[in-house]
Amino acid sequence: MPRVSKAQLRADQFRAHAAEVLKDSDWLDDGVRYWLEKQLRRERHHEYTENEHAALARIIAAGTLFDGWDGYSVPELLTAAGRYKADGDYEDERLFDELAARNATMLRLAEMGHLVGFCRNVAGLPSAPFKPEIARYADVA
Repeated sequence: MPRVSKAQLRADQFRAHAAEVLKDSDWLDDGVRYWLEKQLRRERHHEYTENEHAALARIIAAGTLFDGWDGYSVPELLTAAGRYKADGDYEDERLFDELAARNATMLRLAEMGHLVGFCRNVAGLPSAPFKPEIARYADVA
C-alpha cells in the first residue's frame, strides 16, 4: 500500500472540513457556498493553497455557535435588545425581530457579536466585550 503524503492528508482534511460546513449551509452566503462546492469538485490530488486554507479557516470560525455570552443566554440577550431595538437602526430591529421569531437559542459568530455589542452599547447591559476564543483551523484539522 503506497504512503499518503502530508500534502495529500492536508488536502483530504480540507475536503472533509469543507464538506462538514456544507452539511448545514443555510447561514452561508451563496458565493461562499458556491466556493466551497467548487473546492470539493477539484481533483483529489489538488493541493490547496495557503490562501484557500485561510479562507476555509475564516468560514469555519464564522460558523462557530454560541448559546450565550458572559453569563447571559441568547434569549436573555434578545429580551434586553428587544426593549431597546427602537433606539437602533432598521437593520437592528429587523435582525432582533427575526431572531426572536425563530426563538433562537444559539447564534453564529457575527450575529452574536452584533447582539452583544447592541446590548452593551445601546441597552446598557453590563457584560464583557465580545472577544471569544475561537478554535483555530489548525486545531480542528
